[in-house]
Amino acid sequence: MTMTDALDLPELRAARQARREFLDRLEPLRSDLYAYCRRLTGNAFDAEDLVQESLARAFTQAAQAHSPIENPRAWLFRVATNAYVDSYRRQKPVLVDAVEQVAPTAADPAEVRDAWAELVTLLPPQERAALALKDLFGFTLAEVADVLRTSVGAVKAALHRGRGRLDSPEREQSLKVREAPDRRLLDAVAEAFNAYDVPRLTALLLADAHSEIMGVLTEYGADQMRDGSIEHTLDLSKPYRYTAEVRELWGETVVVVRIVRDGNTAVNDLMRISTEDGKVRSIHWYYFSPDFLTELAAELGEPVVLNGHHY
Repeated sequence: MTMTDALDLPELRAARQARREFLDRLEPLRSDLYAYCRRLTGNAFDAEDLVQESLARAFTQAAQAHSPIENPRAWLFRVATNAYVDSYRRQKPVLVDAVEQVAPTAADPAEVRDAWAELVTLLPPQERAALALKDLFGFTLAEVADVLRTSVGAVKAALHRGRGRLDSPEREQSLKVREAPDRRLLDAVAEAFNAYDVPRLTALLLADAHSEIMGVLTEYGADQMRDGSIEHTLDLSKPYRYTAEVRELWGETVVVVRIVRDGNTAVNDLMRISTEDGKVRSIHWYYFSPDFLTELAAELGEPVVLNGHHY
């Protein structure tokens, strides 16, 4: 095979099937995983990104394991923790205090939960993970230590530091904001989408734009996006219709997609769009992200139609 040959081996098709079966086996843990990633990242968008990264890593690591995974939930949380720590380190250095001091009596989980939106912007990743696992997900100290690959003493110290932030003046620190997309362009995307105008919607894309249906499919280039996700979605032969609306959600401007069938309307997808030079650079679709869509619908106070986690 030369470098110009298409990479479409029987082994890759078998790997895709194996991945689908693997995700099906993990489906009972998916809501817990999303909830944990939600606590680590502090917002729904980054949580779903972390879920997908964690599942991708989990599939690779499971394939390389030489023995059965005895506690899949704790193992999956460990994979997610490592993925989060890695992403955090790429953003800025992480200072780790290795002093093993004894922590005070556990904080009220309700207090931690209520303060989490602020705490999540302040804590280093190890402290954040320890606090979430112990006070929000009910892990024992030993289980937290196992997930974080550290000692019980180090976990106690991380919990002590993390809980101490509840009374810290740093709690007023502002959230880091993602660069906002061009609102006028998003309005144009929604207008073309609602008109089921595929050529007009495609014309809004950069030639080298890309699209990701979270956890399922990636498309490269405007032509591939048009022939794939756009034409598949805006198919007039289907017995239902989609509508798009630009909304401000969780500090971002996004496009909410609803399905209209038999006179009923429900949340069904979301487009998170980045823009550049007056064109669409990327679209992330959340069609196969059931926990994310459930939270989205609850935020909007609307019904939701879920689509599972793959075709």
